[in-house]
Amino acid sequence: MFAHIDADLLVFRCGFAAERNRWYLGLDSKPLLPQGEVTRRSWQGIPDKPGCWQTIIEFDYKKELQDYLDEKLPNVETRQEGVDYAIWSERYLEPLSHALHNVNNCMEDILEKLNPTDYRCYLSGGKNFREAVAVTREYKGNRDPSHRPTYEDQIKKHIRENWPTMVTDGEEADDAIGYSHCAMYEEDPYSTVIVTQDKDLDMLPGLHYNFVKDERYDISEAQADRNFWYQVCTGDSTDNIPGLPGVGIAKVRKRLEHIEDEHLPSEVISWYSGAAPAHAQDTWQDYLLEQMRLIWIRRKPGEMIELPDEGVDYEAVEVNLFD
Repeated sequence: MFAHIDADLLVFRCGFAAERNRWYLGLDSKPLLPQGEVTRRSWQGIPDKPGCWQTIIEFDYKKELQDYLDEKLPNVETRQEGVDYAIWSERYLEPLSHALHNVNNCMEDILEKLNPTDYRCYLSGGKNFREAVAVTREYKGNRDPSHRPTYEDQIKKHIRENWPTMVTDGEEADDAIGYSHCAMYEEDPYSTVIVTQDKDLDMLPGLHYNFVKDERYDISEAQADRNFWYQVCTGDSTDNIPGLPGVGIAKVRKRLEHIEDEHLPSEVISWYSGAAPAHAQDTWQDYLLEQMRLIWIRRKPGEMIELPDEGVDYEAVEVNLFD
C-alpha cells in the first residue's frame, strides 16, 4: 500500500508544538489581589511595561487570563485596558532540534502504524491557482501572515532531506495528494491511503488515515462527492471561501441529506440560483463555479472542475425558482 502523507500538516503541527505564547496580565497599584494569594508567578514593577504594574501574573492561555480578569474585575463595561489592567504576550521558542524531533516521531509513528510498501510526503510550494480563481474574496485572505511556525523553512528542508517528498508549484499539496492517490485508486482502491487530519481531503474516495487520532476509515465514491457538494454550500471559513450566505453544515444536512446521490448536484445548483449573495444574483452560475473551483481537490493533474452539464436544466432551474 502506498501512503500519501500530508507534510504541510506536519510542518504546522510540529512547528507550533515547539513554540508557545506566554500571556501576561498587569494589574495597577490598587490592592486588587489579596495579600499572600498564590499565583503562578508575580513580581514587582517592570519598567518597560505600560504603567509599571505592581503585580504581573503569567498564564499559559489567553482564555485562562481572561477568566481570571473577569473574576478580579467583573464589571466589563467600566474597566479600562491600560488604566485598570494591561494584557500582553511573548513568544517562547524551544530549540529547533525539538521541532525536528517532533517531525521524526510523527513520521516514525505513521510508518510503523501503516507499514506501507512505499510512501511520499507532499509540501505546498509556490503560488496556488486558487488565488486567481477567487474574485469574491481573497483566497486565505483572512489568515494572519505572521501566524506561521518560526521553524517552517527548517522543518520543510528537514522533510525534503530525509523522506521522499514532492513540492508542488501552482497548486496545493492537497491537489498533488488528490491526483496521485486517485490514479492508484482507479487501479486498485486498496493500494493507496491518504495520511492527514485535514477533513477537506474527505472529498476523495478510498482509504484514509488520521495519524493524529490514529483513525482509519474508507470513504465511498458517493460519500466523497457528497462531502464536496456539502462544502460547496457551506464554504470554508478557514480558507476565506464564502459559499452560500448564512449556510452552515446543519442547514446543509437538513436540506440535502435525504436527496439521492444522483440528484445532489442539481439540488445544490437550485439552491445557489435562489440563495446566492446579493452581488451575484445575476451571475450566480459564475459565483457557483468560483466556489466549486476553490473547494475542489484535483483528481487529475491540471484539472479545473466545470459546472455539471448532465441532468441539469439551468434555464428551468431559474424559471422554477423565480416564477
